[in-house]
Amino acid sequence: MRLLGIIRMANRSLLRNKLRTFLTISAIFVGSFTLTLTNGLGDGLRAYVENQVKNIEAERVMFIRKQPPAAGSAKHNSEPPEYDPDDSDNGDGLDPNAYSYTREQIERIAKDVDGVVTITPQYPIDGEYIMIGESKKYRVELGMLSSGVTQKTEVGRTIDGDDQVVIPLAVARTFDPQIANLVGKRAVIAYKNAAGELKTVSPEIVGVATKGMIVNTNSFVDARTAEAIYKDQKVGNGPDKFYNFSLQMRAMTAEKAAAVKAAFQAKGFEAETLADQKKRTYDAIGIFKIGMNFFAMIALLAASFGIVNTLIIAVMERTKEIGLQKALGLGRGKIFLMFSLESILIGFWGAIIGILSAIVSGVIANRFLVSSYLPSFEGYDFFSFTLPSIVSVLALVSAIAFIAGVFPAFRASKLNPIESLRYE
Repeated sequence: MRLLGIIRMANRSLLRNKLRTFLTISAIFVGSFTLTLTNGLGDGLRAYVENQVKNIEAERVMFIRKQPPAAGSAKHNSEPPEYDPDDSDNGDGLDPNAYSYTREQIERIAKDVDGVVTITPQYPIDGEYIMIGESKKYRVELGMLSSGVTQKTEVGRTIDGDDQVVIPLAVARTFDPQIANLVGKRAVIAYKNAAGELKTVSPEIVGVATKGMIVNTNSFVDARTAEAIYKDQKVGNGPDKFYNFSLQMRAMTAEKAAAVKAAFQAKGFEAETLADQKKRTYDAIGIFKIGMNFFAMIALLAASFGIVNTLIIAVMERTKEIGLQKALGLGRGKIFLMFSLESILIGFWGAIIGILSAIVSGVIANRFLVSSYLPSFEGYDFFSFTLPSIVSVLALVSAIAFIAGVFPAFRASKLNPIESLRYE
């Protein structure tokens, strides 16, 4: 008997007891449906993040901040930390308990790092409104584009000098639907200084940013403009201290990045690239998917016991038939294959129904959720179903079904044909 004939026979055997087969497939359906939806949710989130963060590029930039304390390192008592002369200086004059540093301190730390072109603090700045010409005034959120960081634009270019700004797409469309008309014009950006007085700067609009996570609302200015606003908004006369810095490198290979990270780590700082930040986000999404898939796997595990039960009952009901098939020359291997195929088909049909139901539910949910609750997340599909993900669910469920059917199939293949023919 050929394989196609065995598959047909396995399908006919499943249809003998439609109710029992339907209930077993239903249990598989629940697990497959849940698994497909959770994978779709994770893939949708990952696709959106990939779509958005790629709008910012920084191939030769390292981002520096103080390394947080290791978990469990904090003392849970009221004693002050002991004095350690090695920790308090290290030749850099840095306070080991501080998290903000002056530009001069960071430059001293980076002096031994080869290939540094510029060191830029991340200036925290706040804006009040933005206007172009005699237009209305609109609220503005200000950000700073560090040296070496590139912002992708719908029209125009990224910041490449002083006194420049890249405005977000939504703001640009408000001023002029033909956003290309805005490039080259001067924007009036207002902010409040330390005394609460309203001040303005008028940088040139060099580009309109593509829509993305960070740039949905932020208008980015160059580092020099950000520094001027920061100094005007700064309260107090103490030294300028910052929590984050960026280093623009002359070249950035994997070996160079590892060396820079090691050099800063030895001094208690974290150095990472934009790729590292993206990886951390993707890892978090991966952990989320694993956690959600855990519940789907529980449902599939419960369903696998249903498959075992269904096939054991089928073996008992068809004992005489199996004996007759063996007497007519059907070998143990083909008997094993036939019952294994029955278990795989239970998993396959349950997975197909579950996957198709999940896709239909996901498409409906996308239209409803995005239009009702996520209108600002342009281009975001709450559920995204990719072919590799669908194939992996189908293969996983079929594999679990096969494993569940191994014992009943082996039991059927071991039946003695003479005793089987006598079975009542």
